[in-house]
Amino acid sequence: MSPKILTFYNISNSYKKYKEILEYYKNDDQLIYTFNCDSFTNQYIKDVKGDVFKFCYAVMHFLNHLKENTDSYKDEGCKYLFYWLHVEVLEKKYPIEHTLMLYKEFHQKYNYEESVNALDKYINQINIHTSDKLVKLTDLYNILENFDSEYRLNGKKETCTGDCFDLYIKYVGECRKGYDNDFCNELKNFRAKYNFFIQDILLLKGEKYLLPPVDYFDVVGIIIIPFVLIIGTSLILPLLYKFTPFGLWMRHQIGKNKNTLDNIHEEARHLLHNYEIDNKNSRTQNYNITYNSA
Repeated sequence: MSPKILTFYNISNSYKKYKEILEYYKNDDQLIYTFNCDSFTNQYIKDVKGDVFKFCYAVMHFLNHLKENTDSYKDEGCKYLFYWLHVEVLEKKYPIEHTLMLYKEFHQKYNYEESVNALDKYINQINIHTSDKLVKLTDLYNILENFDSEYRLNGKKETCTGDCFDLYIKYVGECRKGYDNDFCNELKNFRAKYNFFIQDILLLKGEKYLLPPVDYFDVVGIIIIPFVLIIGTSLILPLLYKFTPFGLWMRHQIGKNKNTLDNIHEEARHLLHNYEIDNKNSRTQNYNITYNSA
């Protein structure tokens, strides 16, 4: 498998452990009174299934847990927390913007109660653009994780067809139309991991089982671009020549080169003329010698 490309999204295999920690805090009644979640209200979380206050306590304890760990752990944990809120808590019932507001509110509450800002840079890097792509990419990796689990537990060989394949193609289309290189590179990471799973774990052979590449060659663009450059150059050069200092410089260079060529031609004509005179004198001298001898 090709080396993994480092990206902002950096979807991790360890996301499963973050989910387990959040679920543990959500279901642990011994921790429920540690944080003041009774006063927490949010219009988007009030209608979810389950105990709203337990969700609040789980998030508070999880943030506290992240604070005590390494930078990479904090980074991954904060990203997964957003995904957990959007998918597991709100069940994708609300737009990404609403989940983002809830995410920020939890963070503000934690900072207020704990008087710390240790997670600010990790929380603040999640915005409307990155959060949407984070959810999409994590969904893809979760599908692959489920395929792997099914095979290891039950020997069932599942491949990315139907909805899975359609999702991948859809996201590749978004990548090609957008300007998020990290998103494109993470799709490449997913493709490499998926194709490795197909070929080296499931031992399936054939292109039909593999995901197509993220990059593509724009054949039409390759053909058209040279013609556009030629036409553009033919239109621009006369203007540059006539109206800009570049044109003055070009005329000077052309004039200088013309003078040089004229001098070379003149010198060549002079040398040729001298040669013809010398040659004529030589023939005359030879003629006189022959005549006198006669």
